[in-house]
Amino acid sequence: MAFATSSTIGANLNSQDTTQLFALNTKVLGSNDSEWHYVIATQALATGQWCYIQFQGTADVLTTAFLGGAGVLGTTGNMDLCVAQYSISGGAYGWVLKRGSNAYLLCSGTCTPGVCLGWTPSGTLVTGLNVGISLTAFGVMITTSASTATASVATGLVAYPRAAGNNGAAQL
Repeated sequence: MAFATSSTIGANLNSQDTTQLFALNTKVLGSNDSEWHYVIATQALATGQWCYIQFQGTADVLTTAFLGGAGVLGTTGNMDLCVAQYSISGGAYGWVLKRGSNAYLLCSGTCTPGVCLGWTPSGTLVTGLNVGISLTAFGVMITTSASTATASVATGLVAYPRAAGNNGAAQL
């Protein structure tokens, strides 16, 4: 269970709210060397679901259409990638993780510690050999194995996640 360590009074990093309690895009530091971003979900986000934050503070489910877009930066140049640590309903407000350890990460198929990872079209993690080069996940590491035919949650480290650019270089 994460908790805020910075001076934002009343920040609950473990649950959603139907009422806006903070300005969108507020950032908070938390336990486990974590950094959180306050957003409104445009659609339901599951625990461990990867999402992207648009400049106005809305969080959308991450899809590969946003990662493999036109140009070296794809379409994610002005967006932050993050991961939901609890379920957030569409239209609800909550905190999403940008950096931290012991993070919940939604995976598909077999993901084991120490392997290169990438994103599927639905925004879950898979072994990097199963994705195109522009969909490789940087700043993400699995610390527990996930191996099921359906999506499952593993734990890992997140450090400002980003995708490889269309030229194979990490996006800034």
